[in-house]
Formats: sequence, C-alpha cells, structure tokens
Amino acid sequence: MKNYRVAAYITAYQEIDALQKTITAITKQSYPIEEIFIVDNSKNQIITNNSQENIIVDFHPENIGVAGGLKIAVSWAIQKGYDFLWLFDQDSEPDADVLEELLTNYQDLSKNQNIGIIAPAIFDINTKQEFPGSMFANYKLAPISGIDEIQNIYYCDAVITSGSLININAAKYVELPRVDLFLDAVDYAYCMNFRNKEYKIVVVKNAVMKHRLGNYSQVKDRLKKYTNTFSTFICSPSRYYYACRNHTFFETRLVQKQFLYRSIAYRIKVLLTMMERIIRYEPDFILIKLWACIVGTFDGFRGRLGKTW
Repeated sequence: MKNYRVAAYITAYQEIDALQKTITAITKQSYPIEEIFIVDNSKNQIITNNSQENIIVDFHPENIGVAGGLKIAVSWAIQKGYDFLWLFDQDSEPDADVLEELLTNYQDLSKNQNIGIIAPAIFDINTKQEFPGSMFANYKLAPISGIDEIQNIYYCDAVITSGSLININAAKYVELPRVDLFLDAVDYAYCMNFRNKEYKIVVVKNAVMKHRLGNYSQVKDRLKKYTNTFSTFICSPSRYYYACRNHTFFETRLVQKQFLYRSIAYRIKVLLTMMERIIRYEPDFILIKLWACIVGTFDGFRGRLGKTW
C-alpha cells in the first residue's frame, strides 16, 4: 500500500468517557494516524491536561456545532497537507483494521474513478443493526435498502460523518461544510457537495465501526393502555428542531422544480409522523418538542439557518 498521511478529527461535547473511548480506538488502528484534531464544544473544557503531542484540542465553549467544527477540521487538514482526514463523533468505536481496510479499498478503486469519501459499515450500538448509506431520489433522501445482500462495496449519495474518510485532494475542490446548518444533516449536505463535483462516495462493508446513533430509553406507548416498556430513541427539543429544519432545507433545495411540491408534502408528512411519536413515546417536554418540530420545519422551508434554537 502507498504511504498515506492520515489525520483524525473528533467533535467533542461534554462526555469525556465517550471521547476517550474514541481516541483509544483511533490510536489502536493497524494503520498509523499522525495527529488527532479535536474541536471541544463543551461549556467547560473536557480535556484540560493533554500531554500527547499528536492530539490537538481547539476549545469552543460558545459551541460552534458539528458544522463549525467540521469546517475548521477540513480546512486544517488541507493546510497541513494531509492525504486523508478521518471524521468521528465522540461515540464511535472502529475495529482495529478499519482504516487499513478503507485505504486498501480506496487505493484499488481510485485507479479508475474519483473517490471523494470512503466509509465503513456502521452498526448502531443500541440496536445492533447496520445503518446504511443514503440516496437522494427525486424528492427525498432515503436509506439504501437490501444492503444485507451486498457482499462488500456499494455506492451512495450520503453517509454519516462518523467513520467517513475524506480524500483531502478532492476536498480542496469541494465547497466546505455549511456553518449555518450548525447541527444535523451537516454530513449529508457535505456529501452532496462531493457528489455535485462528481466524486463518488463508497461504503466498505468489511470495515466495521460501532456507533451510537442517538440516545435510547425505556418507554411506554401512552396511547395504549396495556403495553410493556420497550427501548426507543429520545431527543432533546434542540435536536428535534435542527433535524426538522436542516433536512427540510436540504431536501427542498436539492430537489428539481418538478418535484418541489412532492418534497414539501413529504417534509410535512415527516413532521406529522415525528409529532405522533413524540406524543406517544417521549417522556418529557412534549409540548416544547412538538413546537420545536413545527418551528424547525417551517424555518427549513423559509431558509432561516444558523444557531437559532
């Protein structure tokens, strides 16, 4: 294999234990990483005594979000002359051979095609299920179906941030992540920047990473009188707001004019579905969460972006 220069990036927020697990998993990779760049969005710095020279911490107590951190990190990697930047949230644990697998497949695939991002198979720590890449079709972004039947490699339009290996030589020619998205759908929007420049996005199923996709809790369905508790994800009001806003903005701006009304109808359908699950399953702050979804969706329609919640 070629001698690639690889750095890693982690978005950190409040949880030092989760961050340390991710750092440990990165440092145990069979292919060496030169530096780890961390943007710490916590109110109080969670890494205060860093003695490791190859770990760089950029502290932002004002919280610049996933989008702000990602833009800084990609710009940093370009300036430092790295070949690849490996992106992480703070709750990810790649197997020890993941980076080597990604680079091996990249080297093979890049002989006859332009690869912008190559990513591992993501397995949700909570559900133990594989979380697939997504495709944008007509008026919505949707997960690829039938991935269990795919042997090793498949192409898609978008993958989540965590685990994605960014080709920095491609990133130089691609628009940087949008800071005004702040949180949620930042990764999908950035992926589409690569796709718009005709770079391919690849998922390698033999490379496996465990990742926590949201917070889960034991709940009851309050619309059913007799029911057992079960585990489902729960969100904060701010997360509901940014998820509704950014996906609505992202999808309605990507869509071609002939599909715009279908895209608007689809986003309203998503809003109603999300409101139903809040009423049925969320344990607290129900009215605020409902309001967050409504305001977020309509802010997405009108393009009101930034750190607005």
